[in-house]
Amino acid sequence: MTNKFTNHVVTSLPEEMLAEIVSHTASGSLTDFVNLRLTCKAFLGASNYDRVFEKVSMENVSFVSWRKSERVFQKRCIAARNAEALYRKGMVDCFSRKKPDSGLRCLKTATEKGHVEATYARGIIFICLGGELREQGLRILSSLDLVKSDKRSSKIIASCCSKTEKIFSCMWVYESLAAPRRDCDHDRDRDRDIGESTNRSSSLEGQAWEASNNIGHCCDSCFWDREATLFCNLLRKYLVTGC
Repeated sequence: MTNKFTNHVVTSLPEEMLAEIVSHTASGSLTDFVNLRLTCKAFLGASNYDRVFEKVSMENVSFVSWRKSERVFQKRCIAARNAEALYRKGMVDCFSRKKPDSGLRCLKTATEKGHVEATYARGIIFICLGGELREQGLRILSSLDLVKSDKRSSKIIASCCSKTEKIFSCMWVYESLAAPRRDCDHDRDRDRDIGESTNRSSSLEGQAWEASNNIGHCCDSCFWDREATLFCNLLRKYLVTGC
């Protein structure tokens, strides 16, 4: 009787509410998500909506999925154009699977959906590639409006740096990038200190990157060159050699 009543109540809920319940559950736990799908046909049907996977949080899903349930879940999120899932796939394709074209497409889509870390990574990659792509990278990064001397900008940059290291530390890194050539004498003098600071740090949470503390004290180009150098140092730190 109780199950029939519950099923009747759930079935009577609007589709949007069902999708919101499923999305909220999936954001908290994949196990709870699987169990919810088994409770009744209404939740099972709602769990197939693309909008559920497009908006779901992936905070509790490993950066690089090894479990089958996580891999299936992440594939559904990618198909639904979930920004975080696209960012993760883009980074893995670029630096682990040696599929830069696919990776950059994923990062571009995630950027268009407003994903800050994807915007950061795509802009930095273009700066490192140089030439006309460098100018495109600077335009991409300028859209973040972060080169200002305020706590908000420093916090966002530090978050991007920390997340970059987290995802590199979880994958096999087979590709690296060359740091941009530095034209500023002051910047060249700081290159060694930045590299040593990155290599000394073992913290993955809230890493205080030196370049992030200099927002507002240099031009946009010099600031992003520093960030690109740090990004390249991280790639070298996790680069798999001898393969």
